[in-house]
Amino acid sequence: MSGTLDRHVARQFARAALQVTLAALAAVLIIDVLLSYHVLARPAPWSAKLELLAARVPGLLNFALPVAALVAALAVALPMLRSGECIALGAAGLSLSRAFRSVLLGCLALGALDALLALQATPLATARAVALQDAIEGRAREGRVWTEAGVSWFAGRLRVVGAQRPLLEVVVAARPGSVLQADRLQWDPAQGWLLADGGWLFRVVDGEQRLTRVSPGPLPGDLALPLPPEALFRRLLPRHTMTARELWERGERGDSAVLWGRAVRLAVPALMAMCALPVLVRFRNLGRLAVATAESALAACVPAAIVSVAVLGADATPGPPALSIGIGLLLAAVPALWLWLRWRL
Repeated sequence: MSGTLDRHVARQFARAALQVTLAALAAVLIIDVLLSYHVLARPAPWSAKLELLAARVPGLLNFALPVAALVAALAVALPMLRSGECIALGAAGLSLSRAFRSVLLGCLALGALDALLALQATPLATARAVALQDAIEGRAREGRVWTEAGVSWFAGRLRVVGAQRPLLEVVVAARPGSVLQADRLQWDPAQGWLLADGGWLFRVVDGEQRLTRVSPGPLPGDLALPLPPEALFRRLLPRHTMTARELWERGERGDSAVLWGRAVRLAVPALMAMCALPVLVRFRNLGRLAVATAESALAACVPAAIVSVAVLGADATPGPPALSIGIGLLLAAVPALWLWLRWRL
């Protein structure tokens, strides 16, 4: 009996989750198209515009999947409560937490998919979407600072994607004992970044300060910029466009907070279901299903809110971000476990 029940509940959950995910994704895509009309209306190839919309899908799925998990769990439980199946299962000696374990496993599966997207696919897709939007709008990045191969760089204006000749303007490159100032660096596929109009090089050699004029052409060897335009653009994007591996390798405190904040998404749908189902599936709710559904949705928001606060504050709290997020996850699990383990009809 339990195996048949598990398969039945799992099929109902999978069907409902797929329908809700597709509906939520379609609705959010339509809203995104409307909000992005000023970009899509610009003169640009339709292939680039369609790719831009496609690149936003993983990020939209990160919104749709937790919602789909909760709605699918409620969509499975409501008919069973209304038809009296839950009462029959209780009379047969089957606990409600046992009867709905397939829902919990389904929520964990959706949470795992959500976390995998957030860790890998969404950052890459977001970076691509930003590059496409910059190319469509002809937009330049301004006032960027970065370090590469021991050289600190500043560029007042960067046009590195969507341009026939990528360009950096008002450039300063510095390392111990050397500073280069140039009006423009231009990319050449064969030679790399070149001084378009020359520049000024300040060096300290044996305690002596020297200022020399550098002719147009290749950068000085110790102040070379090895990154091609696409790699440079990727390098200058913020943390939310970095994959789990990139965040781990960089290893800054903020990177760790973002990394663990994405990983903890695995548990959120299950915790939401563990709070919502015990509030909904009660004998006293047979005559007030609409109110009970609203109450269960509010209950599901409790663990999600606790985890969200822990993730948002992880970078500012004392101690490692992983510890702060872990404590937040444990606090979110307390009401979920209490409701789930004490669940009676």
